[in-house]
Amino acid sequence: MIGRLNGVVAALDDTNLLIDVNGVGYDALIPSRLSERLSIGDALLLHTHVVSLNDVLQLYGFDSITDRTVFRNLLAVSRLGPKSAMSLLSDLSGESIVAAIEGQDARMLASVKGIGKQTSETIVFALRNKVAAWGIRTATTSSNATELRPAPTRTQALLALRQLGFDANEAERAVTEAFEEGLDVNAVTQRALRMISTNA
Repeated sequence: MIGRLNGVVAALDDTNLLIDVNGVGYDALIPSRLSERLSIGDALLLHTHVVSLNDVLQLYGFDSITDRTVFRNLLAVSRLGPKSAMSLLSDLSGESIVAAIEGQDARMLASVKGIGKQTSETIVFALRNKVAAWGIRTATTSSNATELRPAPTRTQALLALRQLGFDANEAERAVTEAFEEGLDVNAVTQRALRMISTNA
């Protein structure tokens, strides 16, 4: 199976990617979070996973091993297919999804379009005792700090910004910058909102 592709973006149509690897083109579906950052001609290292549905092979690609690991484990959840897994990874980073599962924050997952309350609760229930084995850190470290940041505060602040209408990438950047040890959810959210306003 194809596990990794190192090439150049040859064509891009929403989340449909054509990556050229030494003259050979590979079609892959990628999360919209990744698609929004790419342009034709960009060099790209794609971590891939192949799904077989009805005898058709579909290649899925991610720019991090973390996102691919989360995708693979989401597929193990009952009645959760590749489309729903990609929806989650289009709105949330792999680290944020793991943090939500660890913190049993089904509301965060349910904030993603197409992922309802029942599905989000099923994901948390099915994976909450398994995420530790994935070896994924659920906190983002700044350039000046390496301590693990508590997932519940960060994910709740991120959820608050999402509910206010901010997109996933903007909300994640703001919450990451705003977070400090000891701050509660309201304080982190308010700081993140000020940062977004300042950068607007």
